[in-house]
Amino acid sequence: MYKTLISLGICFFLLITGCASKKALGEYVVVLSLDGFRSDYTKIAHTPTLDSLAKVGVKAAFRPSFPSVTFPNHYTLATGLHPDHHGLVNNSFYASELDKVYQIGNNEAVTNPDFYGGEPIWNTAEKQGVKSAIFFWVGSEAPVQGMWPSICKSYDKSVPYTNRADSVVSWLQLPKDTRPHLIMWYIEEPDGIGHYATPDSSATYAMVEKLDSVLNYYFTEARKLKHFKKINFIVLSDHGMATYYPDKYVNLNDYLPRDSFDYVFDGVPTFLYPKKTYTDSAMAILQKVPHIEVYKKEDIPERFVYGKNPRIGDIVVIPHVGTYVQFRPQSSPRLAATHGYDNFAPEMEAIFYAAGPAFKKNVELPVMPNVNLYLIIAKLLGLKPAPNDGDIEIINPLFKDQ
Repeated sequence: MYKTLISLGICFFLLITGCASKKALGEYVVVLSLDGFRSDYTKIAHTPTLDSLAKVGVKAAFRPSFPSVTFPNHYTLATGLHPDHHGLVNNSFYASELDKVYQIGNNEAVTNPDFYGGEPIWNTAEKQGVKSAIFFWVGSEAPVQGMWPSICKSYDKSVPYTNRADSVVSWLQLPKDTRPHLIMWYIEEPDGIGHYATPDSSATYAMVEKLDSVLNYYFTEARKLKHFKKINFIVLSDHGMATYYPDKYVNLNDYLPRDSFDYVFDGVPTFLYPKKTYTDSAMAILQKVPHIEVYKKEDIPERFVYGKNPRIGDIVVIPHVGTYVQFRPQSSPRLAATHGYDNFAPEMEAIFYAAGPAFKKNVELPVMPNVNLYLIIAKLLGLKPAPNDGDIEIINPLFKDQ
């Protein structure tokens, strides 16, 4: 049923992407994701490396897909599909067709390919003879479609950021027959510090500046490569961050009986899986709770491109920006900021920088939906894309001679 939904939901995009150019626009693509890097951080913190990248390339705000949380969006970046279409519908959820729970801290779930639909770009590349190397990216630790990247690193946050950069450079130094032409790597900041220090704190700005220095280190090393000018670089993030205000905190335990639900995944957003006879009663109560919007999944507004996948909770609670939601016997909010809100909210905007032989220079474009990354990489490497939700008309202005 799940695979059928994907097929029906995205067949239209075969028509959109089928016309993508098969001519490679550069020999190598390196993508770095900086988790939780909000689009306005560069206006406040000192980020000379990113600023220089904008001058020699393209800059745009990146709109996350809903929900604006890490795992669904990183897999959207990999597949070009909205979470509703690729099946990783939240950081945690219940998959009825598998009778299993997906949780980001559960290694058994994270490495189970049954949770991952669509085709990640590293599979598209490998199928067409282009080697890939993936350093910490959602979906790469599972054999999606029975495949692996040529090089793959399992997530380990203890690996220093400069060591990660060194690995990426070393992969670009491999012999031609083993050298990857697609590399994707990941750093879990400034998301971590943003959650506990707020996006407006000096600690967060210090981390942003540290990351910019890591980028400077990486580019300094990469410039030593003989084929540096053949590499297209992309630096992006998965979502932004918003400060949580205690006066807007909601504990659903104050309104609802927990034993009336089979599964609950609280946070932003909150998924509720009520017992069949309790859905309407729960909705009637939730509609009176302040600081939230609540929907039956089939009634979620179309702009979210969300609600058709059977894995989504029957009731979805979308808190107002700045509101944190729990469903606990005792209130215990531990965060100072979070994300997962309406993906059109300015606080959720992410970053997108791209520079290299294929990209225009010193161009700033309007906000771009992040489902387009898959199609961007496919075009850069001359790959025939799998079905995706990207739009060739949106990405063409990024490139020279388009």
